[in-house]
Amino acid sequence: MRNNRKTTETSSSLHHEPTYAFQAEKCKAQDVLVGDPLKILSDLRPTPQEDVFPSEGVIKLNDRFFINLNNYHLNSSYNQIQGHSHHLLEISYIKKGAGKYHIDNRIYGIQQGDIFIINNIEKHGIAVNPNNEMINMVIHFEPRFIWSVENNFFDSRYLKIFYDRSSNFQNKLDRNNPATQHIRNLLLEIEGEFFNKLPEYELMVKVKLLNLLVLLTRHYNYVQDSPETSAKNRQELLHINKVIDYIDQNYKRSIRLEELANLVFMNPSYFSTFFKKYNGISPTEYIARKRVYRAIEYLKSTNKTVLDIAITCGFNNTSSFNKVFKKITSKTPSDYR
Repeated sequence: MRNNRKTTETSSSLHHEPTYAFQAEKCKAQDVLVGDPLKILSDLRPTPQEDVFPSEGVIKLNDRFFINLNNYHLNSSYNQIQGHSHHLLEISYIKKGAGKYHIDNRIYGIQQGDIFIINNIEKHGIAVNPNNEMINMVIHFEPRFIWSVENNFFDSRYLKIFYDRSSNFQNKLDRNNPATQHIRNLLLEIEGEFFNKLPEYELMVKVKLLNLLVLLTRHYNYVQDSPETSAKNRQELLHINKVIDYIDQNYKRSIRLEELANLVFMNPSYFSTFFKKYNGISPTEYIARKRVYRAIEYLKSTNKTVLDIAITCGFNNTSSFNKVFKKITSKTPSDYR
């Protein structure tokens, strides 16, 4: 990892799945083997190393990631204005430092105490001012973190700040809005829950995040009020959740694009566009990330051989595993042991 960016590690779990891009696939959609290692390798562009990092706090259910928190310590040489994107929703809180935040075609000044809201398709990156050090606390979460697993209850209004934005939307919260200080406090309380891990801390993290999301909708003129749009988004998020659950349960084997599209009654071509709208990446990319992410966890927490891990995570052999692993992480599997 580059020496101008580090995270404070308090857990061996690795969450943040690396960012990379694929070319369009020139074949019949129903014949696409999602996550095929050879296809991944041919289309994959190198991934910035700093996109693979340990998590200070992570909440999972049945080995599936939902939310994590990291504090990034960035020095004055840190400059990532080219940006990156990922399939996770993000809330960024600047604890210390100054610089510029590049988010798509906008540039925001950064001061201590600023909060930024970033969805899963916005390209974003930070440049730290000279003679400055920055601490950026970042929460990444999947939309389904706010899903109630027990009764499948979901209200897409919690996510309006990410998906139903008005023309007044700004990624940077208004510092003069009284609600901004309340949101800062909630972010620090969420950090405290991750750190202390008191009984049922996962529930408290969820409660505080839901509170925060309601404040964003209630006190900022950043969302549009359209019942039709909200209903459409809710149905689409239900579809996405169904597909992601299926991938999480089956990523260790070959999955065809048509197979995923059939789950939500779409043709494969439209499904690929639909999936990328809500995840910022294609189904192929998502599965590749899932496999490499899981492999890193095995490497860090077990004594399994590389071959065993490769096969367990859906690769046919160590050769394809090593090549894809290196392409994604810029490291070898042995670097994680």
